[in-house]
Amino acid sequence: MTTAVLLALVSAASWGISDLLGGVRSRRLGVTSVLLVSQVAALVLLTGNLAVLGARPPEPVHLMAAVGAGLSEVVGVAALYRGLATYRASVVAPVAACAPVVPIAVGVALGEVPGPFRFAGLALVVIGIVLAAHQRRATGGGGTGTAVAHGAVAAGGFGAFFVFMDLAGEGGIPWALVVSRFTAVIGILAFVLAVRARIEVPWRAVPGLVLIGALIIVADAAYTAATHLGHLSVVAVLSAFHPVVTIALAAAVQRERIDHIQRIGVAASLVGILAVTV
Repeated sequence: MTTAVLLALVSAASWGISDLLGGVRSRRLGVTSVLLVSQVAALVLLTGNLAVLGARPPEPVHLMAAVGAGLSEVVGVAALYRGLATYRASVVAPVAACAPVVPIAVGVALGEVPGPFRFAGLALVVIGIVLAAHQRRATGGGGTGTAVAHGAVAAGGFGAFFVFMDLAGEGGIPWALVVSRFTAVIGILAFVLAVRARIEVPWRAVPGLVLIGALIIVADAAYTAATHLGHLSVVAVLSAFHPVVTIALAAAVQRERIDHIQRIGVAASLVGILAVTV
């Protein structure tokens, strides 16, 4: 379990760093450009790795799970970005941060029931993530009900990604990563074509976007490996710690202010992680 916890935290750190870098690049290049180029870069790197390894294709059920993971991720990202751009972020973000509830429910249904102390730690991490995602100043308007709906769809998408990747990884991590990333790229391309989005990325910006793609690979691989060494409910919750990582880095590097509620959330998450690892 110790190795699984470490891998889950590695995935959280990698996702957290990639989210911060993606946010910074999106201000200059646009969200769609950053998403497409970084995801394509990740796909190219993963495909090259698969070619070198020469791994055999897994069973259809595992391939379909990988497709499900890719589609779920696209749905989650699309709902989150749409919600943050159009409605109140102070409502959308905390609801979206409830994504770990999905793998916890699935894990419990599969008989992966953590002990009382560890379960309390997981609950504390989830509560902490939700509080850390709180934003005092809302961006955008719109009704609370619609904002909650977008956050809920995002949470469902990310939660389903955690569950599908667990199943996909049973057929081999390299194939799971390639197929899920390929599906995500197809989904993003379909969106770009549907809205006729303009993709403009100067060559000098490409290395930074490739780095984001590489960090996503590390995060996905660490998460998938962790699910095979520990309980899905535990690994998914710890991996979902990445928003807290992003917030902490933004405060340390970009001097962004963290309000009292977010500070409580960060502290609660850290205490919960300690409870899980003890």
